Amino acid sequence: MRSLAEKVKGTGGLDRILGIGLGVLAVAFLVVGRWDLSVGVAVGAVLGWVLLDAVRITWAVFIVAFVIPVTIDFGYPTNPSYTLLLLLFVLAVWGRLLRAERDGWRPNVILAVLVLPLCGLISGLVHWHGVKPIVVGLAPLACVGVLCWHVIEEARRDRQLIIRIAEWLTWFSVPVAAFAKYQTITLSWPIFDQLAYHWTYTSAFDATRAVGISGHPIIYGSFAMAMALIALTIRGKYWYVPVVANLVGLVLSGTRSAWVGIALALALWVLLQWRTISWRGVGSAILIATTALMLVAVKPSTFSFITTAAPGPTWFPGSPTTPTPAPGAGTSPPGSSGPAKGPADPVGAAESRISDPLQSASANARFARISVVWNGITRDWSTVVFGNGPESNVRYLERFAIGDGEAQVFDNTYLTFWYNYGLLGLAGLLSLLTVLWWRLRSVTTRILLVGLAAQIFFFDAWLWLGAVAVFVLAVALAGDTRRSTGQPAATPPRQWSAEGRSLTR
Repeated sequence: MRSLAEKVKGTGGLDRILGIGLGVLAVAFLVVGRWDLSVGVAVGAVLGWVLLDAVRITWAVFIVAFVIPVTIDFGYPTNPSYTLLLLLFVLAVWGRLLRAERDGWRPNVILAVLVLPLCGLISGLVHWHGVKPIVVGLAPLACVGVLCWHVIEEARRDRQLIIRIAEWLTWFSVPVAAFAKYQTITLSWPIFDQLAYHWTYTSAFDATRAVGISGHPIIYGSFAMAMALIALTIRGKYWYVPVVANLVGLVLSGTRSAWVGIALALALWVLLQWRTISWRGVGSAILIATTALMLVAVKPSTFSFITTAAPGPTWFPGSPTTPTPAPGAGTSPPGSSGPAKGPADPVGAAESRISDPLQSASANARFARISVVWNGITRDWSTVVFGNGPESNVRYLERFAIGDGEAQVFDNTYLTFWYNYGLLGLAGLLSLLTVLWWRLRSVTTRILLVGLAAQIFFFDAWLWLGAVAVFVLAVALAGDTRRSTGQPAATPPRQWSAEGRSLTR
């Protein structure tokens, strides 16, 4: 397979001819007014170019996962999350096939990839509901496992590749944070308001919260949390810029689960670095936090040219006026109120989400869902041990919708996993997270795992590619400290040795 790819890459003249031909075809489609076919040709050409090299595939995995929102349907044949998961699965599998001849297959890694899908398969066999729920329920688990397998192997080959990707992502997150600030100033989500396939993925749902380019405030919060932690620990050039930008984005997202996650992650980081803490480091931390707070506090009145009363979302021609509710979306219509009117107050919005969280609608909804999930788990001994089978949470919510206007999900990855796959599956998930945290000694990996493990207690993560990509990136960044034999690694390059530095260095 690898030799075939090398032969294809070696035909430089053929590449140029093929590229020119595809370019002419794309232009021809544009001339006749078929922009959709032109875009299809361009996407196909880029995908073909990516598939010729495993390094390009690794870049593409993270770009697709972090950049393409699943709240917009570009005409996919099925739900956007499943379509993009399939794309990532194909990319990762093809990347492993390109490397198979040289790298071989590591049984221990493959076994780790199969742990969660096998637990789900056992649950599906015990509580049989057909083949389709098993395939649909286990597909995300298999995809995440294969993605981790691919990036771990690529990190073993070139540790600096993952560092370059991570640093690029932290700098990419800076303009994303600026876009998030614009969203809270104008009380609108440009592009997402026009193209989202359900109203709950527009600013009509909550215009005081930013979504960046993730399409959902919780996923943007996860992204901002991860980028802030990566920039802080990897310490590339001018690392404090992406740290400040992502702290701003994290506050603007209004995502309390990510706030809890980053608080625990930073506490762990300080614990690991306590010997090197100095007054200079404390002063730097205060300066960073103060700068971020000042940027958050900027209000629309600062910019006289910006209108502070934004209308509700305007759908593009041809977009659905009564879209099918998305998985995990609320069912209540937006009504005529639209986004909040008047000047935005980002600090006040953040304070209101902290002041009395137990009385908020989302908190009450989560407590109600815990009761529902627990009743389903404890129905009898078989549901405790083996769960109710893959996709059981979806079947339950389709039959007995929770009528509180909130998202029709259980909003807790651990409880949802237990409900579907039983103690067997939950033990597999917790064991996998524990083993990864224990064996992967990278500071960046550990604090990312702690932050994400805390955050997914408050939402279902599997079909949100942004959250999945944070986990995959965390695992990939573990290649700095030990070789596969378990022996100490050689002295790492400058960029990598900067990981885990305290603010004093």
